Formats: sequence, structure tokens, C-alpha cells
Amino acid sequence: MTEKIAVDLDGTLIRSDLLWESAVRHVLRTPLGWADVLAWTARGPVELKSRLAERVDLDMSLLPYNAGLLALLEERRAEGAEIVLATAASRPYAEAVAAHLGGFDAVIATPPEGPNLRSAEKARAVDEHFGGGPWTYAGDSVKDLSVWEGAAAAIAVDAPRSVRGRLADQGIPVVDADFPRRSKARAWISQLRVHQWAKNLLVFVPLATAQLLADPAALLSAVLAFLAFSLTASSVYIWNDLTDIDADRRHRSKRHRPIAAGTIPIPHAIVGGTVVGLAGLGLALVVGPWFLVTILAYVVMTTLYSFWLKRKVIIDVTTLALLYTWRLVAGCIAIAVVPTIWLLAFAAFFFFGLALVKRYSELYAVGAKGTARGYERGDAQLVLALGVASSLIAVLVFVLYIDSAASDEAYRIPQILWLAVPLLLYWVSRLWLVTIRGEMHDDPLIYAVRNRVSLATFGLIAIVWIAATVLGG
Repeated sequence: MTEKIAVDLDGTLIRSDLLWESAVRHVLRTPLGWADVLAWTARGPVELKSRLAERVDLDMSLLPYNAGLLALLEERRAEGAEIVLATAASRPYAEAVAAHLGGFDAVIATPPEGPNLRSAEKARAVDEHFGGGPWTYAGDSVKDLSVWEGAAAAIAVDAPRSVRGRLADQGIPVVDADFPRRSKARAWISQLRVHQWAKNLLVFVPLATAQLLADPAALLSAVLAFLAFSLTASSVYIWNDLTDIDADRRHRSKRHRPIAAGTIPIPHAIVGGTVVGLAGLGLALVVGPWFLVTILAYVVMTTLYSFWLKRKVIIDVTTLALLYTWRLVAGCIAIAVVPTIWLLAFAAFFFFGLALVKRYSELYAVGAKGTARGYERGDAQLVLALGVASSLIAVLVFVLYIDSAASDEAYRIPQILWLAVPLLLYWVSRLWLVTIRGEMHDDPLIYAVRNRVSLATFGLIAIVWIAATVLGG
């Protein structure tokens, strides 16, 4: 007897949900798209699905398909099974998925006129299609239990233990189809870009330059500022990934990001991005209203960079330098100190150099004929010259600072700071050497806090700073 299999789409065949896929695109890419979605939702799920299917084109080749399930279905198909795609998704989307994958004998999906084929309605439609004969249903979650009630057997695809238990209670023969996937905890750590929080350590720099490390109130404000910046930045990463989901899925490495890969469902990402963002802004308000304004300005700048400025040659690296420097400004505001012209000048040139390191490494990676964010391979020499010059000018600013009245006021023996000059020269020279050799594979600021040689160099600079601060009293 020919085996008959009905396969669920959302969460089962794909590690995502087409309703959320289309809704988030419409909301984020269409002016007043949120108003459309609210109006259609008020008219019912069929209206919502149909309208989104009419207005949002989804590239079915980019969806995060469950490769393990596809392989299992291919085996059953080779054995002669009749396989249909049974989903509550809009019929045009379901038919497009079936056409892309091939191998489905029929498609059962929600038509524009209704009904919404979920739960019992889906079971009825599948049973009707198979003429009342026994059939197997492949699903993934508690929402599929009512469909399994009408099935003769179940394929539980990455289903929770509670769902399998309820299937066992129903006395339905179950095939457990568990396929490897990333843990949710690791996925969230990756999605929040926790490793990028290292950039926000810059908010502590004013604490050191203002000689306030021993001040408990200032230290607490700096810690809260760090957390506020980190959480807000993580929220921006989430919303950027939701907006760039198609571009990420086309990218050879970014397609493994949690949202693009479907490891973190879109609705969870929306909730997470909102909660994390509000938490960051709440902490910023605790630090102070002006710090909250600083954080909001950062959000505006980084959003402009992500959606527009990063594709503008030279403007992009200038904006990156500004975003790095802004963290120092935020650190000053958090502890209520005025940033000195020396700190701002050093930061501007230093971070402009780091931004150019990032662009040069990208140009190196694309090869002789490639382009990177608008830069061509022939621009590499200019990028190199500007970057090295900017890095060395930063060191020169530091040298001039040592011989200024400002350093006399800030340090007991400012001349000791001269020992930091060769260390800075060594660090920026080595940074560019590593970059020119094509060995810079990370954000340069992340490299600075991960590389052992880099950490050792900054450790020695810290010792020099401590000596200049405390000796001679």
C-alpha cells in the first residue's frame, strides 16, 4: 500500500514561518506597513495572509529549509510514498515553495477566499485529499496535535518532549525526526553580538583619564553606561538583522546568523529586540537624561550607517570613527566630566585609522578584481596611506599632550608617559603589518582586546599610566 504523507511547512519544512517572514518585511520596508498589518489582522487571518502574499515577494530559494527532513522525505519518495505539502500558509507562497523544492504531489494551503487551513481544518482537508485512507503527518509543535488526531502516524520533527508525550498518550505511532541545530542559548549570545560589547569598554576610558577610578559613584555610572550601550547596540543588531534577512541569507557566512538561519524565530527576535532595547534605554535614563540623549543619538547614527552611510566611500569610515569616539563622549557624560580637546583629537585620528584598517582588510579579502562597500581594489593604496598616516598622527597628538599644561595638571610625573610612545608606535605598526598580510579577520577593536600581543602591549601602557599617576607623591 502506498504511504501517504502530509508535510507541514512553517516550523517543520522550514525553520521559520511565512506569515512572520512576509509581515516583518512589509512592516520594516513599507511606510505605514504596520498600519496595514493591523487593519488586515482585524479582518481575520485569511485576509492578513492573502494581502501579505499579494504585496510581499518572498524568495523561496533563500528560506532556511530543514535539510534533514528533506533528506528523509526524499527517502520516502524513493520508496513510492505520495507526499503533499499541507500548510495554513497562503496558497501562493505554498505553491512557490513546492515549485522550488519539487517532489510534492499536491499542495494543500489556505486559499484567498478561505478557510484558514490550520488545526482541524487542515486535518479535514488532508483527509479529504487522501480519500479517507490512512495518512502520516509531519509536524513540529503543539499546534499540530489537532492535525495528528486525524492521522494514522506521526513524524515529529524536532518536536518538544511535551508534544511527543501527548502523541504517545493519543496512541499514535511516532517517528522521531530530530536534526542537529544550534542551541537557543548560544544562538541568543551570537544574536546579541556579546563579543561586540568589547567596543563599549571605551566608556571606561574617561574614568581613567579623569583619575576617577577610585570614585565609587563614578565607577557605578560607568558600569551602567557600559551596560546601557551594550544592550542598546544589541537591540540595534537584532533589528538590523530582521531588516537585512534576505541579504544575510545570500551571504556565505551571514546566512548562519540566528535570525537568517531560523534558529531564533522572527517573533522571538521582535520581542527580544524590543525588550533589550528598552532595558538599555532604561539604564541610560538611570545614568542621566543627557546620557539617554547620547544613547539615542548613537542609535540614530548607527542606523543611518547601517542603511545608508556604510555604502558611501570615505563617509563610511568617518562615521565609524565618529561612532567609536562617541563612546568616549558618552563615557564623559556618564561621569559628568568635560572631554578634553586632547582626548577628542587622539580618538578622532586613532579611530579613523582603525576604520581604515577594517576597510583595507575587506579589500584584501575580495582579491584583485573585487569591490568592498564601494571601494575598488585600486583604492587599497590610498586607504593604506590614509590609515597609516591617521594612526601615526594619533601617536603625535599623544606626544604633544605629554608636553602640555594639561598633562602637568593630570599626572604627578607626566614625563613617564613617554614610555608609552614606543609602545603605541609598536602597536599601530604591528596592526597595519597584520592587516597588510591579510591576517586581520575581525573588527580591529575586537582584535585589540583578543590578541595576546595586543593585550600585553596595552597592559604595559596601563602600567606606564599608573606609574605616571601615583609616583612622585
